[in-house]
Amino acid sequence: MTFLFSCSIPPIRSLIKIPRLHNFQCQKMHVCKSTFFDICAYLETMDKLNSMLAKYRETVAIDSAKARGYIQKLNYRENFYLLQCIAQTYLDESRFEEGSDKMRRTINLRKWRMAEKYIIAAYTLNSNNAEVLYTMGEVRKVNHREDLAIYCFEKIIKLGVNKIARQEYSRGNAFAKELINDAKFELYRLHFYDNPKLSARYLRMYKSALAKGVDTIFKPLRKFLVN
Repeated sequence: MTFLFSCSIPPIRSLIKIPRLHNFQCQKMHVCKSTFFDICAYLETMDKLNSMLAKYRETVAIDSAKARGYIQKLNYRENFYLLQCIAQTYLDESRFEEGSDKMRRTINLRKWRMAEKYIIAAYTLNSNNAEVLYTMGEVRKVNHREDLAIYCFEKIIKLGVNKIARQEYSRGNAFAKELINDAKFELYRLHFYDNPKLSARYLRMYKSALAKGVDTIFKPLRKFLVN
């Protein structure tokens, strides 16, 4: 399931004021030049990151392989969020037929294993990020590790709106509310057979949030309700 949240990513140049380098003492010039070039290199890296993430988010629901290609142009191996993005694309491809929103009859295990590989790497780097937890929960749900999936979705709810909204790469309060509410819907489905009362409670909380204007990725809702 792909995250379809809109966001505006301001270029990092607008957030950092670069000091002017005139009137420095000569003995300090080499330090200033070094600092200036380091800042320029950092700005260039961040601009590229923001640009690729914007392209990824615009493309992932349409062409997950192309979206993954944008992320792979970045230095993603030590970045938990980029690893999570890659994992999500493989997870989508494991569940949906190529170039379609139609569910596969059986999971593509090769794609799923790739999703598992990347989400484990992301989780190892940051086990408290809400999007990492959400994708990990989905990955574990696919291979019937319901206990781990439940842990992930419950942890998202416990983090709360404010903490999620302040996390690196987060997209504000509305995004945090949506992610938490969708985690409740996932728990409704996970508990449907083993704990019907708890399942019904999560569904009521989910619908209550919808009534208050919280968005969701489960559209139309009837398509995702357990029969």
